[in-house]
Amino acid sequence: MKDSQTPENALDRWLMKNYVEPYNVELRYRWEDNEISMDYILVPATMKNSIRMARLLKYICFDSFDEVTGSTKFIHDNFPKQIQLVGNPGWNSNGSVTLGSSEGGYKINLWYVNHLGDQPYDENWQLKDSVIYDREELNNTYFHTIIHEFGHTFHQKVPYTSEFNQVTGTNYLGGMWTSEFASETDPQIYALGFVTAYASYSADEDFAETFSTYVCDTPEEFQTKLDKAGTAGKAKIQQKLRIVREYFRDNWYLDIDALRDAVQRREADLKSQNFDDISL
Repeated sequence: MKDSQTPENALDRWLMKNYVEPYNVELRYRWEDNEISMDYILVPATMKNSIRMARLLKYICFDSFDEVTGSTKFIHDNFPKQIQLVGNPGWNSNGSVTLGSSEGGYKINLWYVNHLGDQPYDENWQLKDSVIYDREELNNTYFHTIIHEFGHTFHQKVPYTSEFNQVTGTNYLGGMWTSEFASETDPQIYALGFVTAYASYSADEDFAETFSTYVCDTPEEFQTKLDKAGTAGKAKIQQKLRIVREYFRDNWYLDIDALRDAVQRREADLKSQNFDDISL
């Protein structure tokens, strides 16, 4: 909870109304040493970008689940109870970047929040839209990670069927995944039946990546991955997706196709929103 000695501000009041009361979820944006990893050189999230992330997370993620499930109860009962914002990403010794993590299903650490508002360059070195209006950048940096980490909380409570593990069998790479693939878009990833390079780390990561990638991708983007996978890789990805779809339907009464549609509709409408506004 907020330090009782720290004066309450407009963001605190907005979070109480939009996170704590409906979902019993606490979003922490203040810097607290005992809540932040000491394994990296990290900086706090700015107030402006904390506001933007709070608004974006509510709009794209929470509101989508509320729409599909019919109430705030699904997020209230299942989403981790704490979200810790950090300003920058964490760089790992193997060249990968940490954008988020989950702690025992009760907390999500969300990093690189200060990237919100930046204007990244495209492949032709032309400035793109601000990140807060760029759905691809938002997914790559934040929402793929958020939904991935959320995905772990489900299988930690109710295990998925062993059929999922058997699709890939002994082809998981463990810690070798980053050196095995030069790029997330390497066709070899898809040919082996993985939707991302990180999915090749383990069955649990594969499950979370399949769920998150399907929800965050447009139908066209996901089809492109299937097309690159070839006959064998496509069959494996589709088999895993079927298992994930049935898992959420049968155990959590969640329609992941409807969830994807809700997320994609909101992401297509980003420019109609003012993510700097926290008026009650």
